[in-house]
Amino acid sequence: MNGLHPQMKQILDMLAREKEGRPHLWEMTPAEARQAKEEGDARHWNVGVPEVHQTLDREIDGPGGPVPIRLYDPGAAAPSPCLVYFHGGGFVMGSIAKHDGLCRRLANYSGFRVISVGYRLAPEHKFPAALEDCVAALRWTGENHALLGGDPAALLVGGDSAGANLSLASAIVLRDDGGPLLRGAVLAYGNFDTDFETSSYKTFEGGEYFLSKLDMEWFWNHYLSGPQDRHNPKAVPLHADLSGLPPLFVAVAALDPLLDDSRPLVERLRVINARHDWVVWPGVTHACLDMTHMLEPAEGFLRDIALWLQRQAAPESSKSAAAQ
Repeated sequence: MNGLHPQMKQILDMLAREKEGRPHLWEMTPAEARQAKEEGDARHWNVGVPEVHQTLDREIDGPGGPVPIRLYDPGAAAPSPCLVYFHGGGFVMGSIAKHDGLCRRLANYSGFRVISVGYRLAPEHKFPAALEDCVAALRWTGENHALLGGDPAALLVGGDSAGANLSLASAIVLRDDGGPLLRGAVLAYGNFDTDFETSSYKTFEGGEYFLSKLDMEWFWNHYLSGPQDRHNPKAVPLHADLSGLPPLFVAVAALDPLLDDSRPLVERLRVINARHDWVVWPGVTHACLDMTHMLEPAEGFLRDIALWLQRQAAPESSKSAAAQ
């Protein structure tokens, strides 16, 4: 495992010991996988989470029923920018609780109000259920800025892994269907395509670097209703029209089978001169942002994301002055 950060190697060794004698993710039922994931994350990643000024749990109306959200208020003076965040988990796993530590850090580092969304999961709710919930949460946030203490002119979205897919797809839906306008979107190690024969899949397919090709096939098979969805740009956004989107922060772990999901996305953004930043995080694997408690570089990655968000949310007048 050349190139691994020493702490990343310790984490992978720890996870490998825990998995000995247990089924692989792709051998589990969704319910079994969710339980294992929540228990593992509670044991490793969501310990010692930072304090945040205030949190508030509530439900909002969604197209398929109530959608749980959690508001993280860092104590910033109102109105402040709002970041709506979608957790990872392959569309099948994950929760607000799973991403509690990550969202707390983003709220504290950015000074933004962060709204974490508990969208519906597959296979009980296949595409487009999760996307519909995410779009509904963005629209609710835009419409309720006064209630939230948010700035109606500074709404941003972000997510990791499946959450990055949902962030990009949501930005596409809002562009095409009347907004609200977004100031930026964070896409961390997203799964944007269903091509399992890329160079990065071939390099990292075995799962020694946290995520395997079989895991990803399992996720996509649960999320999509059938082969026709593989050509739907809202499910597989690498195939979407990428023009007219807000600025994108595209980041990927260097040791990740999904590396080549982001590379062609960035190349397409370059071709059309779309606003974006492209970052490859060295020495780490997929899901590294979850591991901040044990992985020092991930703390820096989250701080970098927060700084990028602050730049996007700044008033246009201050951006123009800074550029002069």
